[in-house]
Formats: sequence, C-alpha cells, structure tokens
Amino acid sequence: MATFKKSGRSLIRPRQRWLLYLLENLRSGLTWIDFCVGLCATILISIILIGFRSPVIPAYKVGQIADRDVRATQDVAYEDHAATNLKRDEAESSVPALYQIESDLISEREKAITSAFSIARDILTKNEFTLDSELTRPLEQKLLEEIRNKINQRLPDESLPVLLRHHFSSALENRIIKILDTVLRDGIISNREQFLKDQRRGIVTRSGTRSLERPLADGYLARDLPSAKEYVRQYRSDFSTLSQRDQAEIIQFLENSLFPTLLYNREETEMRRVEAASRVTPVILQIRQGQAILRSGEQVTPAIIMQLDALRNLRRPRSLIGQLGGYCLITAILMYSIWRYLVFYQSRPSKIRKHMTLILVVIALELLTIRLATALADILGDRFQQFHDSAVLYYGIPFAFGVLLTTLLVDVNLGIVSTVLLSVLTGLFYGDVDLAAYLVVGSLAGIYSIRQYKDRAAILKAGVTIGTVNIICLAALAILRHARPMFTDILNQIVLALLSGVLSSTLASMLLPALESLFKIVTDIRLLELSNLNAPLLRRLAVEAPGTYHHSLMVAALAEGGAESIGANPLLARVGAYYHDVGKAKKPEFFVENQSYEYNKHEELAPSISCHIIAGHVKEGLQLAAEAGLPQRISDMIPEHHGTRVMTYFYEKAKDSAGANEGDPVEADFRYPGPKPQSKEAAIIMMADAVEAASRTLSSPTKSQIQRMIDRLIDAIIRDDQFVECDITLKDVQLVKESFFKILTGTFHHRIDYPGYDFRETEDESKRTAPQNSGSEQTTTI
Repeated sequence: MATFKKSGRSLIRPRQRWLLYLLENLRSGLTWIDFCVGLCATILISIILIGFRSPVIPAYKVGQIADRDVRATQDVAYEDHAATNLKRDEAESSVPALYQIESDLISEREKAITSAFSIARDILTKNEFTLDSELTRPLEQKLLEEIRNKINQRLPDESLPVLLRHHFSSALENRIIKILDTVLRDGIISNREQFLKDQRRGIVTRSGTRSLERPLADGYLARDLPSAKEYVRQYRSDFSTLSQRDQAEIIQFLENSLFPTLLYNREETEMRRVEAASRVTPVILQIRQGQAILRSGEQVTPAIIMQLDALRNLRRPRSLIGQLGGYCLITAILMYSIWRYLVFYQSRPSKIRKHMTLILVVIALELLTIRLATALADILGDRFQQFHDSAVLYYGIPFAFGVLLTTLLVDVNLGIVSTVLLSVLTGLFYGDVDLAAYLVVGSLAGIYSIRQYKDRAAILKAGVTIGTVNIICLAALAILRHARPMFTDILNQIVLALLSGVLSSTLASMLLPALESLFKIVTDIRLLELSNLNAPLLRRLAVEAPGTYHHSLMVAALAEGGAESIGANPLLARVGAYYHDVGKAKKPEFFVENQSYEYNKHEELAPSISCHIIAGHVKEGLQLAAEAGLPQRISDMIPEHHGTRVMTYFYEKAKDSAGANEGDPVEADFRYPGPKPQSKEAAIIMMADAVEAASRTLSSPTKSQIQRMIDRLIDAIIRDDQFVECDITLKDVQLVKESFFKILTGTFHHRIDYPGYDFRETEDESKRTAPQNSGSEQTTTI
C-alpha cells in the first residue's frame, strides 16, 4: 500500500520524491538559458569537427610506375581477400564428402526376394508339386500364373520359369541373396568420376537413417553399375549345377536386381563445406602509421593495390548527419561533465557560468585553429615533396595553446580537465591515437611549466618547454612503432615539435589580454604588472598620502603571508592590499596616518561628518580604480576590506557628545556601506588592515601583547559576522593569526641603543650632551 507524506499543499510518494531528487541532481543547477547556450556551443563545436579532410589516395593499376610516395597516415587493418579465400578453399577441401549407404533399400530388396520364394514354395506345396512331380506344360502355366499373381512382381517374370523348374529351392534362394547382398553392400555408385574426385578429399559414409558416420575404408570395393554387373557374372560358377541356359537366366536376374546403393549427399556435403568456410577467420594484415606503402618509381603490384584500397576505404567520407549526431553526443557528454565538475568545486554560480563560457570559447578557438592549420598542412604537404606525408606537418600544429589559456585564466585543475576534453575531440577529429597522446603530453608540460613563472616571458618559456617535451613524445612514439626514420625525418620532426610549442605560447600570449578583458579575469601575470610600485596610482599615493602608502605596504606583507598559510592566492592578496586604501589619496589630511602630530582636522568636526568623510574614501577609491583600469577583483577589495564594520572611534565619540535629550546615535549610521568580503583574499586583507593599524599604537610590545591584540581584533570581526559571505573557515582564520603573529614579532624586534645617543631627549638636552666633533665627520656604522 502506497504511503504519502505531506509536503506543503501536495502529497508526494516516496518513489516520486526519490525521482525528483535524482532529476534535480542531474540538472545540477542548469537553467533553460544554460541549456540553450550549451546546446548551441555543442552544435558549433560539432560543426567544426564534421566533414574532416580526406587525403586523396592515388588510383594506380597493376604494373604502373608510381609518381609519388604514399604513406599510411594512421594504423590500418585490412583483409587479405586472396589469402582468406585460399584458407576457405582449404577448409572446404578438408571436409569429406558424405555418401549414404542405402542399407534399408538393400534389406527391402532381399526381404522381397525371400518373401517371393516363400510364397512360391507355399503354392507348390498347396498344389502338391514335389521334386518327383512331372512339370507338364499346363501345370507350369497354372503354377506360374498363380505365383505371378501372389508375389506381385517381386521377382521378374523372365526368371520365374527357371526358378519353378528348380522348385524355388532354399539353397538357390540363399545363394542368390548372398551374392546380391555382397555386391550391393560393397557399394554401387552412380557417378564414378565424382566418386574418384571425392575419394581424394576423403569420404565418410552413413548407413540408412542412422547418424553414425565413418570413413570409407574399402573404397576400392565400390563399383559403378556396369562394373557391378560385370562382377556378378563372375559368380556364374556358383550355379554350376544348373544348365547353361538357367545359369544365364539367374545371372540376368541378379543383374536386374542391382541398383546404386552408395549415393552422394550433395546438399549436406555443400552445407558442411560452406559452414567450414564461414568459420575461417579472415586474414587481417596491419599497416602501421607512417609505413611506406609505395615509393616514387616503384612498380605497382596487386598487394600494393590492396593496401591502397584499404587506405581509401578508411578515409571514405561518412554521412555528415551521422557525424554531426555522433560529435554532438560525445561533446554534450564532455560539456556536462565539466559543468558537474564546476558545480562540485565552485560554490559561486556566477563563476561557474563565467568559467564554463570561457572553456567553451577556448575549445572552439583551438578546434577552429586545428582545422585551419590541418588544411594548411595538407596543402604544404602536397606542394613540398620533401615531406613524405602531410600528416608529418600535423606535429607542428599549436595543440597546447588552449590549455595554456585555461590554466592562466582559471587554474591548473581546469587546465587538466580541458586537456582531457581536447584530447578526446582531437583524437576523434584525426582518428589518430598518436596525435591525441602528443596533445596530452605537450599540454601537461605546458600546464606545469606555466606555474613556475610569473611574468609575460613565462609563456614563451613554457612554449620552449612544450616543444622539448613534444620531441621526447615523438621519440617515444617512434620507438613504439618500431620506426626507423631517416635523418631528414628526425630533423623535420624536431623542428615541427619546437614550432608547435612556440606557436602555442605565441597564440596564448596574443589571446590572453583579450580574454582577460572579455571575461574580467585577472591573471597572476596581470597582478604582477599591478604590483609594480612605480605604477601611477601607487606613486600618487606615495606622494600625496605617504602614511597610507606605508600602511598599505605593511598590510600587503601581512596579507601575503596570511594567504600563503591557507593556500589562497598570495599575489592577489598582496596587490589588493596595495590598492585597498587608494581612495585616501584625495583627502589624505583627514586620515590619522597622514596627519602631523600637532593637528587633527576631525577635532573640529562633528562625528557624523567625520564618519561621512572617512566612509567616502571607499567611493573615491572605486572611482580612482575605474580611472586606472584596475581589474574587477582588485576594485572589489576596496569596499570589501571594510565590509560593514563600525567606525568605533567616531561612534563612541558621538555617544559621548550626545545630549541627554538626543538619545544614543544609531550604530548603522556609523558603519561602512559594504559589501562584506566575498573571497578569502578580501577577508585576509580586512584582518591585516585592522591588525596593522592597531599595531601602530603598541610601543615595545611583548609577544603576549601582540598575540592578544591579534586575537581580540580578529575575534571581534568574526563576532560582527563579516565573514558570512566568503568561504574562509575558522581553521583558516587560526592559520592567518599565526602568520600575522610571526610577521609582527619580526617587525617589533629588539634593537640595542646607539652609543652616545638618546633619541628620547629633547633638542636642547641633545645639544648639551652631544659629543664634540673636532671638525672631521664622525661616522657611525650600524
């Protein structure tokens, strides 16, 4: 009985609920817009792949002289029809002919003769005709008539008078049966030529309806009908007691009783031979990729024609609709797998869609480039004869540039995923496992080499690394194919492998800025450019707000260390810290780090106005960032590093200055506008900003004081729910605290006093106590 559970206003069966859960899980957050975009991208990629090249295989005839070299562009397996037919003929010949011994007909013939003799003797007994009785003409006629009617033609009429004269004796009957049985069972054949032909292959016999078969051992005893009759005549002496005339009649009777008893079962024999031929495994020959099928100047042989036909059939164009359907299916599966991967590892839907779109664009660009480069390689291969095959030029195609772009723009993991996807599509594109392996090896080399460098030249260095690894890969493939290339072939492949790597890095370098701008992605290389302290915006900050500038440098050091401790992006954290307070450059005098020790402008302003001025540096910072063209991720950290925290100093000042009738000020009026940190790096900068500012108030602190300050400030941020919108964990926060503590204890290190100087004295006191200089400049080495 079905059970129901109430859910809102509807009742859902458990099985239906499980089905809905499964469908929701399969959907993985896909919307109809996502589905339509993915479908269009799948069709576009499939259209790029279909209708791929079909190299022209020359059509030669046997005996012609080849005017070009022909090499296999990939491994080919084909059937040697001549060898297969030979094996099938041998299989057919090994099947013996089946002959049927008509033992049932022999037995029936012998029974008929025995029955006729018995009936005849009964008639003679009935008519009291004995051996002593005289056989008169009338009596003979009477007995013959009666016997003829009774035996019903079981014996020939011509033989009845002879048999009657000898009273149908049992001795005569037995002799006739014995001779007839011997001759019939030796085998009487109908076609002697067929029998002799089959005898050479082998003959098996089957007796009557029995299924037991045995080889024909005494084939020489089998005779055709004339030979069998001749053989019967040799038994004339067995009837020596009879007159010559009667002997002739009995022999004639035996001859007339002969019939073919060893019959060829053509239908079953042919069926067995066809079945044996069908069980023969076709003779399959292999052509290895790069193998020379035909060289210029060679004479074309039937074997070469067969190999050329195999290559031609392999490259025979398939149905475009079939290709489109197949490519769409495999591409859809790969696209969905990447979507599931992003959903599983990426918590922000906006990034999922951006990264998915980026991958689709990069894959489409790479496949389009591969197709165009392949067409160019085919043209060059036909024009320049030093290349034995245009397929050799494929190794110069920049297969790895798409993976380089994905790694630089997103991360290594998606670079590896893209490698798998591109290798599958490229392998299908060429129908060549070697090229797919070549792409995988070169792409992985590019991924891991690009991680080690942090400047624009890193891409070119990665290209050289890809080219070097490509050479090693080609050497490995040559070893696997047992190929023995010539020196020129080796040199060509080395040049093409290096060219592939250099072209990959060049294309990636050219497309990277455009994709960075299009998808608003900031790469490590772009971050390094922004980290240059001579950048105009940072130089302006250093000149107009030197206190804020040095504060930013210290925050950057803290943020970078904290990011490294939890596996976040330290470069992003450092650059974000450089620009987090850039808005203070517009009104630097209103911020304490830029004020002189004698004067503070906020002392003359109401707390609410001061709060408005301080919060305004966030808006002004965003304006300066937009004017300088800073990436979105850096601009976002300008408001996020403050979040929605309270400006405690002015809030407390407002509470102290509030009159009895005014009431306490509203805390929300003294908070930053936000938003709260959206990334780990922004959260780290928030903590570093607070800790660095508070550390300025410490004078010769102990380690315990530094630790208490860090814990108190960061714990207050957590209690204020500033980290609820980012994916930083309490364990991450603890690691960041430890990193801050290590850096600050190094900053507040102990120094010994300089001899002869007390920098805590006033100017007048220092003049009185300063050591006298005899005129020469005194130098103190620190």
